[in-house]
Amino acid sequence: MRSAPLLALALGLLAMPAVAQPEFFFGTGQAPVFREEDMDKRFAKTRMNQALRQGTDDPNCAQLVGAMFTLLGETAPLFHKRDENFMLEPVLVQALNTQLVSPRFPGNAFFVAMVRRALIDQKLPPEWFVTAQALAPYYPAMDLAKLRFLADGVKPLDSFLLTLPVLRERYAEDVVRATSVAASTSEALFRDNYLDHELAFSGLEVIDVKLEKPKKKRLKKGEEPEKPYMLARLVWVEPEQPSEAAYEFQFGKPRKQVKVDITAKLAESQYVDLNKLLRGTKVLLRGRFWEYKKGLTSIEMRDALLFPERDWTRISGLIDPAALAACPLAVNDLTGLAPLQPGAFGTRR
Repeated sequence: MRSAPLLALALGLLAMPAVAQPEFFFGTGQAPVFREEDMDKRFAKTRMNQALRQGTDDPNCAQLVGAMFTLLGETAPLFHKRDENFMLEPVLVQALNTQLVSPRFPGNAFFVAMVRRALIDQKLPPEWFVTAQALAPYYPAMDLAKLRFLADGVKPLDSFLLTLPVLRERYAEDVVRATSVAASTSEALFRDNYLDHELAFSGLEVIDVKLEKPKKKRLKKGEEPEKPYMLARLVWVEPEQPSEAAYEFQFGKPRKQVKVDITAKLAESQYVDLNKLLRGTKVLLRGRFWEYKKGLTSIEMRDALLFPERDWTRISGLIDPAALAACPLAVNDLTGLAPLQPGAFGTRR
């Protein structure tokens, strides 16, 4: 395993090569092994780790611990097998680097240490989850469902890079733009390369969730009837591209936005209450990419999980600057070196 620190990659800022092979998205297919190193041992002795394990009565520190748990929950469903990096939305990367870093507290280094602890243990430490449960009523931004998902064990995706927009790009490059000589095999090759992988698609809108009863059929000897299952109908709508012109006049019919319909056969155990999931809710869907229709106009997922998504641009901040300054946990007892550790956290373009 490389000893270099983990990097947080801002979603949507990854530069894809023009011709990306499946190996670019999936790597070797084997999840990296994380082993305890000196930094992990030092983190275990920090005040922050003590608060994560035992909680805190200080209201200022409660904000700090709640913010850290919030960030950890947002990245947990996107852990993957491709490499040692992990994914965090750009808004949250910005919030971490601006709100949770001070001259005396390298919050980004502490967050990387928290991610490493979960990946080394292959789950959220049970004591951490107890603390998160106690803090949740006082820190509503925290997603307890995602932390519970992590508490049940790290379940890595095959890749977090293969988002729905990227998958459509690959289909356009590999199938739609294939020449006549390759057209006969391009669709089959695309299926071989990308189907039957664990993926996550964000920005989906809930159309409906219902109990689906399988059609009755004559069973073979010893065959059990298929049980009813929960089926989610979702839609992804291509975001509108901002115009570079200050004023743009459109003639004729407006450009129709691309839509992809998604049906997801849900896993029996979910981390959110499906009864409270409303139509129009934006969700993250993770599951097995099972089937699609030609043209990638519709997709079928299996063994899927749903997690509601927050619009982080509408949340004012993860922590009050005064609370960070007043919290006795916010000290650099992790590295004992410079106040800020360059290279411990960054984005890749």
